[in-house]
Amino acid sequence: MKLKIDLGRQANFILACLLIHFLFFGYLCMVYEKSIGENILFLYKVIFNFTSFFSAIILFGIVFLMVFREDFYEFGIKNSIWLVLLIVIESWIWYFFIVDFNLLIIPLYFIRYESYLTILTLIGINLLAAILAGFTKEQIRESKRKLRKSVKIK
Repeated sequence: MKLKIDLGRQANFILACLLIHFLFFGYLCMVYEKSIGENILFLYKVIFNFTSFFSAIILFGIVFLMVFREDFYEFGIKNSIWLVLLIVIESWIWYFFIVDFNLLIIPLYFIRYESYLTILTLIGINLLAAILAGFTKEQIRESKRKLRKSVKIK
């Protein structure tokens, strides 16, 4: 049995990972610089803050683009859930660079209720963007089918 990996699908996920690293977290670093502190761990505070509300739009756009590029939007929805894990791990890495390198923060992260609010916020944004992208892609496919059908009839 040969293992075949579809690089097109993997490229969409890798592109989304790079965009999250450079665009999403890059925007947060540009806005807050080093004053973000502990808020980098609890992203719901940052996403719903008026000064950095554009970060929610950036995250929504990245997930929407990733799912829209997928042939089967079900894979995109699955990948959008995996992106939540990536964003949480990425926030830990940024915390290590900005505040302090302390591995104890990882188990302590799951004790605080803010971490669960962050995870639920990220799941909500990612799933909303993924479902909307899948719906948009299906609507575009349907309109193309109708257009082809109307052109063939004439």
